[in-house]
Amino acid sequence: MKEKEIAEFVKPLYAHKDSMHNFKHILRIKRRVDLYKKDYKNINERKLKFLIYFHGLKKYVEEHEEEIVFMGFPRDWIEALYRHTKDPETIEEKLVSDANLWEAVGEYGIRKAMQVGKERKQTMEQTLKIMQNNINKVKFYTKKGKEFGNPGIEIIKDFLRAH
Repeated sequence: MKEKEIAEFVKPLYAHKDSMHNFKHILRIKRRVDLYKKDYKNINERKLKFLIYFHGLKKYVEEHEEEIVFMGFPRDWIEALYRHTKDPETIEEKLVSDANLWEAVGEYGIRKAMQVGKERKQTMEQTLKIMQNNINKVKFYTKKGKEFGNPGIEIIKDFLRAH
């Protein structure tokens, strides 16, 4: 499938997501990946596009795995999709992981956490606890991911210490 076809296929699948994890989130990830990947050669662009566009659709892919394979996406890409946010192995997985995690740190990460907490009807204490539990798990893998993301981790930690 061409990138435009993949985008058209997945876009409606993001309609039920919260405002910080909708299709616009995928487009933001794509822009950051395009910046981050400049430091690397030998990237599988098709695999990278698959990981970007299906990033937030793991449950859908799980439920429709045979259909996804029939569409021409290899099973090992599906396995890469399942692990890329927790334990990325390939450069494509690391690029998407870093581009996604950038939104979880810094001032943007604070705003995102507050917005998602509000949409999920969480108390401020619940949202802060989730942030506290997650910030120590954030790890950037790529050169630009570390450059842009690691200072954001410190912003979150400072914010949590103040609250």
